[in-house]
Amino acid sequence: MPRYLALGETLQDLPSLAALVTEARRIGELDQRLRATLPPRLAAECRLANYREGQLVFLARTPDWASKLRLSSRQLLHEARTVLGVDELRLTVKVARPDANSPFA
Repeated sequence: MPRYLALGETLQDLPSLAALVTEARRIGELDQRLRATLPPRLAAECRLANYREGQLVFLARTPDWASKLRLSSRQLLHEARTVLGVDELRLTVKVARPDANSPFA
């Protein structure tokens, strides 16, 4: 009978995968923290897609929600500066295409 490796054992053998999982968790935690500052309905319609080199990238379900998210950029950036401990941040908002790979699928 084959022995299946535990996830921890697999990650030790694949350091690049471990780094990817760590980064995904970091983005997920930051996403939750930032969306908690938004009105509940707006928070449900957007997701943090990435944070790299001072650039936050959010995805919104529709152009209307993207516009509302842009209007909330001041509070998002304030919270992000607090959480990340950085002064220089930029916010990009994109509309997620409705497909099977969308975070809203």
